[in-house]
Formats: sequence, C-alpha cells, structure tokens
Amino acid sequence: MAYIVQHLIPDSQTPVTLVIATEEMTIQDAVERMIEHDFSQLPIVDNDHDRKLKGLITSDSILRAVRYFRSPLDKIKVSHASLDVKTCRPDDDISELLNGLRDASAIPIVDKTGKLIAIVTNYDTAEYYRQRAEDIMLAEDIETTLRDYIETAYKSNDGNIDSDALRKAIEGITPSGKDFKNKFKQALCSYLGRSKQIPPQPDQKLIDEMFMQYLHQPIEIKSFEDLTLFEYIQLFKNLWNKYEADFKYLDWGSIDTLLSEVRQTRNAIAHFREVMPNQRKQLKFCASLLDRHRPAPEEVKSPNEPITAVIEDNQIFSDKFDVPLEPAERSGGEFDPIDEELGLNESRYAPLAIWLQGQIGEGNEKISLTFEQIEKIIDDKLPASARQHRNWWANDTVSHAQSQQWLDVGWRVSNVNMAQERVVFSLMSDRQSAYIKFFNDLQPKLNSIEELTIKPAMNLQGRSWLVVQITSSEIPDTTWLSFSFARKSRFRVECYIYTGDQSQNKRIFDSLYARKTEIEAALGESLSWERMDHKQASRVALYHEEASITNSPEELTELQDWAIRMMPRFYRAIAPHLHKEIHSSQAS
Repeated sequence: MAYIVQHLIPDSQTPVTLVIATEEMTIQDAVERMIEHDFSQLPIVDNDHDRKLKGLITSDSILRAVRYFRSPLDKIKVSHASLDVKTCRPDDDISELLNGLRDASAIPIVDKTGKLIAIVTNYDTAEYYRQRAEDIMLAEDIETTLRDYIETAYKSNDGNIDSDALRKAIEGITPSGKDFKNKFKQALCSYLGRSKQIPPQPDQKLIDEMFMQYLHQPIEIKSFEDLTLFEYIQLFKNLWNKYEADFKYLDWGSIDTLLSEVRQTRNAIAHFREVMPNQRKQLKFCASLLDRHRPAPEEVKSPNEPITAVIEDNQIFSDKFDVPLEPAERSGGEFDPIDEELGLNESRYAPLAIWLQGQIGEGNEKISLTFEQIEKIIDDKLPASARQHRNWWANDTVSHAQSQQWLDVGWRVSNVNMAQERVVFSLMSDRQSAYIKFFNDLQPKLNSIEELTIKPAMNLQGRSWLVVQITSSEIPDTTWLSFSFARKSRFRVECYIYTGDQSQNKRIFDSLYARKTEIEAALGESLSWERMDHKQASRVALYHEEASITNSPEELTELQDWAIRMMPRFYRAIAPHLHKEIHSSQAS
C-alpha cells in the first residue's frame, strides 16, 4: 500500500477547524491569529466561504513586508505579504509533499478545484514518522519481552540458558515431515473426492512415494534468534503453566487472542501498511501487560540465581583497577590493564563497557544497576526510549549502539525492570571459558621462547587479559607486560605504566615517547602511545585488529602465534628504556 498525503493530515484538522487568513485581512489581524494558535504560518484564501487557496503568509514574509513598506501592521494587507506555494492533493504520494517541504515549512492540501482542505507542516511530517517509529518499537518491545519470558524459563542453575532444552522446545513447535505428508494426503484425497475419482482405499505407499519425489524437503530447526513472532507465541503457550500465576490465572485463550491480533498488527507494520489508532492502543496495552506481569525481578536472590553484586552509588567510581608496576609496592590488588581514555567519536555508552569489563576482575558474574547509576557511569543522560521501551535494552548485535558496547566486553542484559528502572547484567560464561582456554594455551607457548623467563603474574579467572613477568640475562630487572582483548575487536601486547604516582607515570611515559622513533625502529612496528591524561596510568601498546575471543579456533591460534612473535620484540625494544626511567624516577 502506497503512503499518501492523506495519511499525514492530523485527525484533529478539518476544513472547519482550519485556521486561515484572507487576502483582505490586515497583517495585524493575521499576526494575532498566528500568536493565538502558536502558528508560524497561515494559508491564505480568497474568502471564508469559497476558501480558494491564494498563497501562504509566514512570519518571515511578514517581517520582509514590514521592513520594505516601513508601515504599521494595520496598514498592510495579507495579500501584500503573500508567498506563492506548492500544493498537494490528498491522494498524492508522500514523496511529492516531502519534496515541497524542502523549500517551505508547510504545504497546503487542496481539492481538484483549488479549495483548501488542510495544511501539512514539517511538524506534522515529523510526528507522522515518529508515530510509525513508535509502532515498530512497541512491536519490538512485545517480541523482546516474550523472548525474555522464554529464555528465563530455560535458564539452568548457573543462570545461563540451557541451549539443549531450548532447542528441544523449538523442535517441538517445528512442523515435521510427517505433518506435511498428512496435509498432502488430506489435500489429495479432498481433490479426488470432489472430482469423484477417489478410490475406496487410497494407496498410502504411492502417496508416500509422490510426496518424497516432489514435495519432501529436510526440516531445518531454526535458532532461537531466527524465530518469528508466531513461533515465540507458540513457545510461550507451551510455558503458560509456568507463568499463569504471574498473570493472575488469566485464561490462555484470552492472551492468545491478544497476541494473535498484535501479530497481525506487527505484520501490517512489516509490510508498510497503515496502522489504525485502535491497533496502536492495543500494542501499548499488550506491551504494558507483559511488562507488568513479569516474574519476581532477578535482583531478588534465589538459590539458583544469586546476584553477586548490587552496586551502590559510592561503589561506582571506586578505584578498582590500578595497581603498582613493581611487586614490592603492590597493595593486594590484581594487575588490571583495562583503563582506556575515550576518543571524541566514541559511543556515549563506551564508559559503561569499560566499567563492566573491570568488574570481571572483581569476580562478579551478575551486576544490578539502576538507570541513574548507569547515567553516572556514562556521565550522560539515557535517552527517553531507555525508560519507555524494553527493546532498548535488548542484546542486539546489529542495530543497537548501546548493546554492542556491553556485548563486546562479554556482558549481556539478563533482566530489566522498567518500573523500578533497574537492569541486571550477566557475564557470558562462554566468554569466561574462552578467555581461560586462550590464555592457558598461550602460556606454554610463552615458556618456549628462548632466552626469556616468563611467568604468569595473575590467576586465570576468565578475565580478558593476562599479565606476565619477564626476566632475561640482558635485562636483569623484572618487567611486567600484559596481553589484553580490547574493545572494538582488538588484541594488544602492552606496557601498562603505573607506579602508584600519576605524575611519575606521566614522566616515564613522556620520556619513553621522546624515544618513540628509536623504540619503534627497534620493534619494526608502529606503536600506540596512550598517555591517558585523565587516568592514573599510561600505556604503550601494539595492537592486532579484528581480533575477538569469539573468533574461530584457527583464528585464535594465529593470534597466539602473533603474540609469541611480537612480545619478545616488544620487550627488547621497550624494557631497557622503561627500567632506565624507573630507576631515574626512584633516584630523584
């Protein structure tokens, strides 16, 4: 169905309610009408009866007329400040109107005789598309909430999704080959019966042969993410006995009717058909109903799903990450080289990703935060949609800039309570296992490097980084280097400069940076020099792009090989200069 201009005309606007100006009216009277109704323009007609369009008067055209005539407002007629304007008919395509709005703030709508019917402004157009965007978001809210219900039902004791059980449930709603075969037999027998050719006993063997020859196709079991709304509803139906009490024992037939009609509206949106006001109200009702009747929020502790951290305001900005460079000065913390200074074009949600990444070192697997606390972390306001639409918090790897940030560092949203404005982030256990395996496999390779003694300086607990201490015959002092999976799908070998004194860290960095040409020449590679002025520490790093722990096993092996090649070169290029500066700082 094509979108036409009629769809953009506000329901409240009729020829009777339309505010107009006539050619003989003074500009004074026109201005008073514009002020009364808070309009910046009025359509001009020949008279109140015929209402034939004659032009448009705007605040700009009035100012020009007053300037050029140098006369009082009550001495200038509307016709003296009139503008020629493009018009549209109600059944014109919307694109015609949009083209006109590039050059004007409003487009009058007329009938075939030129009589004014309505006027559409830039505001009306923005409101039209805002409403359609909200329709899409409401439909997504409903689908996302249904997915939440289903995933919650299939969580195992460790709080992660039981993929095998979920797959069996999906298999249960997937039509089998037998179902198709029976439908084929019924259709064939119905046809033969109507044509009066049906034999007394249909030959089942022959029917099976024809089905296999012409219609049989392998049944593919979809992934959970690829299911349709209809299929999510079917899964939800099979779980209704689990959630019936939360819905105050609402009969399934009632909610099935609601969800079926919502699905029809969702299909209308997907096929670019116009959504009626009653359908829009039904979407809002359904989204609110599903959200209100969620089971007890995840932040209530249970034997199966303990929350390992409920973050209070005074915990958010505590200094959890920085530890001294030298072991003698360590204060009980682990070496956590995850500090980053954000660039100008970074997502506003990047600080949340960095903050969540740091929580891995604290041993937290689930973290509960209020929306207000998240705003403190990102030092910015969440958009209004974050408080209005559950779908804003969906773990979407494609279209949501915010979820890409927390997914990139191995966290997912496992629960959102919109009424309490609280979200629960859960660490993806498969990421933890993958980090442990990667660094466990890397350590023997590090030990095989000749002329260097390399020992891990931390316990592997599923963190995205590994710190090692290195000694060699040519460099007697112990050097700490680290390997880190960084945001934006990068992997790095780095020297993380932290002595416990910010000014000393910056002096060491600046001295190293003064030898940048020499160090990079010895390495044979360009380095990333990250002074991080607003952080305690500084960093010198060598990055490998397009490197994620979710890469294939072959790619991860290649990444380990890269680390084994580059780390000795990085060490020999930077360690002599680093220790010279450390000794110099300690002496002073």
